[in-house]
Amino acid sequence: MPLINLKPLIRTSWALPLTALVLMGLTLVAVIHWRSTRLQVRLLAALPEAVAGDPALLHAATVQARPLYAQHCAACHGPDMRGDPALGAPNLADDVWLYGDGSLFDIERTILYGIRSGEDKAHNESEMPAFGQRGILSDAQIRNVVQYLLQLSGRSYEAQAALDGRVVYAGIGNCGDCHGPDGRGNTEYGAPDLTRDVWNSGGGPQALYTDIYAGQHHIMPAWIRSLSLEQIRALATYLYAASHAKT
Repeated sequence: MPLINLKPLIRTSWALPLTALVLMGLTLVAVIHWRSTRLQVRLLAALPEAVAGDPALLHAATVQARPLYAQHCAACHGPDMRGDPALGAPNLADDVWLYGDGSLFDIERTILYGIRSGEDKAHNESEMPAFGQRGILSDAQIRNVVQYLLQLSGRSYEAQAALDGRVVYAGIGNCGDCHGPDGRGNTEYGAPDLTRDVWNSGGGPQALYTDIYAGQHHIMPAWIRSLSLEQIRALATYLYAASHAKT
């Protein structure tokens, strides 16, 4: 009786399931890629307010934006989005915004064109003058204004100094022109609300003194020439979700 070589049969029995598994894997990868691409197209095509209300788009944007944020934004705003007072970089995870009301549209515009970036559509409306360096206010006047800001933001303050500071604020300092007579700021100018006790550069008495004495002229780059529109939409959506997260 001739001997039967079983090796080809064994190889065949293993090859068929293996080929099927490979094909299933490739099909799964193709489906995942197709779904991802479809979500990315929807993310860019949808109106900002529609994106904010779509859990699937929010998730897709978050997946895409996390590495972009780590690479391009974390150096200034921190890996946790909490900002950096040493740089004057604001906290992006709260609901306080220099420009606009925190809508996805406003966030996207800021990422696109930046702040004092040189782009025509950048936020270039205002900057804080160096009141001390330019000789506009004296040392004593600046220190009095600091006490008034502490009062406005609900912290401990020196009553008489704060009263004198209020006069400077409304008078020679002309602070209300940007921050408003009541100190509540103006998001069209990028002038912060001084009553909320949220400070990009620290907010302690010495930090406030330095801000008034030396002024503020922070710059945020425009990303329109460095990132795709889809990447910018994903980043804006990611920041919107972080700042609107329920606590």
